[in-house]
Amino acid sequence: MSIPVKFHPFEKSDAKANWAGYTSPRMGFFNTEIPDVNFGTGFLVATRWGTMDIPHIHDGAFNYFIFTGADLANVFESEFEVAICLGDSAKSMEIYHITKPSIVVAPPGVVHSPVYFKKVVRGLNTMLHYVGHTTGRVYPRYDKDGNEEWTYEKDKPRPCVKDPSKECTFCGLCFTNPDETEQDVINYMKPYYENASTAGKYKDCIVELRKDYHKLGDAIVNPRCVFKGKEDMPDAPFQFSINIVTKPCLLGDKEPVSNGQVAEFLWFSGTDVVEPWDSFDAEIEIMVGDDPENMQKITFDEPGVVAIPPGKWRGEINVKRVGKPVCFIPWYPHDKKRYRITQKVVNGKKLLVYDDEITITEPTAGDELFLQIKR
Repeated sequence: MSIPVKFHPFEKSDAKANWAGYTSPRMGFFNTEIPDVNFGTGFLVATRWGTMDIPHIHDGAFNYFIFTGADLANVFESEFEVAICLGDSAKSMEIYHITKPSIVVAPPGVVHSPVYFKKVVRGLNTMLHYVGHTTGRVYPRYDKDGNEEWTYEKDKPRPCVKDPSKECTFCGLCFTNPDETEQDVINYMKPYYENASTAGKYKDCIVELRKDYHKLGDAIVNPRCVFKGKEDMPDAPFQFSINIVTKPCLLGDKEPVSNGQVAEFLWFSGTDVVEPWDSFDAEIEIMVGDDPENMQKITFDEPGVVAIPPGKWRGEINVKRVGKPVCFIPWYPHDKKRYRITQKVVNGKKLLVYDDEITITEPTAGDELFLQIKR
């Protein structure tokens, strides 16, 4: 069954509206339409010092944290400091301090959190992304003798941090209590620092996002911010770039292109993560379809995502109007090799051209693809 290509406006989620110290509503997107494609993330923006979550593990998923400042148009100049705890035990974790745009991975079974927002200048952005399959979190707690034991969320609801006899409702009071002072937060983090390991076992779980000096033209801020997936972090099954568009332009190939068996998510928002809707003022047009001869136009003037299933074709991205700079994030979740496929006419025949394959000069009956090598 063919999956249609759609534009998905960002929903204004107020699921965490009562969390003190965070912007609300939160902007996010979680794929539910493309089978077997794992993609979901959003802007979780802290507006002051505080902590997020308590120590836990995921029994079957990688948890990625992407940290930036609030101003994506000047992503490398933003000031912030966030500390994240990673370790083998909730009683003794390593604490890493991050002051530049970075990505952090907590592999399955690795204890992580709290995340400590230590320095916040207007906003500190966290994009969370999970890869894998998990049926719940696993939380540590301590018995009367101080021994560590574990509670599986899939078997038993998470207990309230303030009152373990009650179930967690994610009210947010254990993350950023509106009555807390900055000193209260410092006192809360003090035992983690006192017991912190200095082994450096998880230092490779943190990678700074790269500066990429592109040749895309002067409509795109240079350098842009990129994460190249496995090239930057082993086993990372996705890649993305943060492109700031400042004026009308055409992006991508002039002719329709397909990514083969890799899905493509084209994310458009304002550049201010504190006000991602109010900072958006643009009109964008994208041609998509099942093949280069059957393309349809998608036009939108609000923040959202164009979700392109594997095997679909996409034309140029036409940024027709720019009232305010646009944040454009193309995101490719993949566990397969990503091919770039175009169509050309050679000797009167329509050929699908892969970017790294050789020509099939004498296709047998049933062959659907003719390939031409780049010279």
